[in-house]
Amino acid sequence: MSIVTRKIRATMLSLAIASALLLSACSSAPAAVEPTAVPEVAVEATAAPEATAIPEPTAVPEATATTEPTKAPEATATTAAEATATVEATATMAATATLAATQAATATKAVMTAPTATTAPAVASTEWEPRQLTAKLTGSGASFPNPLYQVWISVYTKNVVPGVQLSYSSVGSGQGQKDFIAYLTDFGGSDSAIKSSDVESKAPDAIHLPMVMGGVMPMVNIAGIKTPLKFTPETLAGIYLGAITNWNDPRLAKDNEGVAFPDLAITPVYRSDSSGTTSIWTDYLSKVSTDWKAKVGSGSAVSFPAGIGASGNAGVSATVLNTNGAVGYVEVGYALAAGFPLPFVKNASGNFVKPETNNVSAAANGMNISSNPQRLAASITNSAAPDAYPIAAFTYILVRQSTYTDVNKAQALADFLYWGLTTGQGATVRLGYAPLPEGMRIAAMKALKTVTVNGAPVIDAPVK
Repeated sequence: MSIVTRKIRATMLSLAIASALLLSACSSAPAAVEPTAVPEVAVEATAAPEATAIPEPTAVPEATATTEPTKAPEATATTAAEATATVEATATMAATATLAATQAATATKAVMTAPTATTAPAVASTEWEPRQLTAKLTGSGASFPNPLYQVWISVYTKNVVPGVQLSYSSVGSGQGQKDFIAYLTDFGGSDSAIKSSDVESKAPDAIHLPMVMGGVMPMVNIAGIKTPLKFTPETLAGIYLGAITNWNDPRLAKDNEGVAFPDLAITPVYRSDSSGTTSIWTDYLSKVSTDWKAKVGSGSAVSFPAGIGASGNAGVSATVLNTNGAVGYVEVGYALAAGFPLPFVKNASGNFVKPETNNVSAAANGMNISSNPQRLAASITNSAAPDAYPIAAFTYILVRQSTYTDVNKAQALADFLYWGLTTGQGATVRLGYAPLPEGMRIAAMKALKTVTVNGAPVIDAPVK
């Protein structure tokens, strides 16, 4: 048996184990079932060297110190337009084969308006359990939380509420927002907030539900160097501005005593698609570098002064993996699954910290949480907390507060999201994320309870 085959099998086994661990927290579920296998597809990196394919991140070692139109569109009988979306491949523990799930999300502007199966009453209970509904739900968006969402979906639809069909296509935050606003999906995934101008004109009842936290880190490939590197705000901005072009630059050597950097060109890798991960990365750089803010700015799609582009976190990971001298920004789980070390980044308090669970969580310490359910999206990069990892963020599920019209589907979606905010939080650390701080988790649950159909709440579950 080849090394590649053994590592692919090990990766798939790890995903099954992650699902089983999550399932054990759900008392109503039977024994865990291995998540559905996904077909192989290639990941392309824009203007990048041909990448060795890599599989989806699975369970990782636990870290130790880590809206829409004003009204719903009219229903259109049974005709449906296909919203294509590709569940992108992500990084691997061995980094040798690319697995991706390609899903065709059948949806129309009436995606939430067509009647489906039986509707269950929204009943509160101190011992809450999801209702056994039958519904088909589609979502698309951020690649940042995709590994976690795929585990949630697998466990929930196989072992918790088998009557619900759920699909989430990892197409990037920008496309996810567009699909959601256009009513091509039932829910969206985004690492950044929909622009305020778009909320007002296109998605006035959008709610950004925070689901989990994560860190964005520089993933580095320098042949022969496995030591976790240290980066400062100045060196990260310098690399992506094209001002620091070689790994033997004295500014990098100064922060990494004892590391023998080679005379090797730096190849910055950035996201070529509209990306919430890019929004987080550039939000951070705009806060710590006046040059970056003036010359590039922040957003989900910016004009990078240097480097090569690749689509999705998986595309960036694959490009870095196959390019000696490359550095790319990715969500932590992708780098961990590919076997890359966690780097240190100097925070606002002057401390070098890794993007481990406790440090990512610390970035939210002291933040003010809005009481308005439509204003939960917030930037937490460059936190002043002394132990905070500086490039941390929330990732959100986009839902409609008042323009769903299919009660059954809205209830099924609300139950799944409530489950993710409770039982599902147990899988976060194992997959390289950080669970929501208790205050934000409670705020998300309260916001979810404001979702209505014809004025009636779709869920009345305990906030705890």
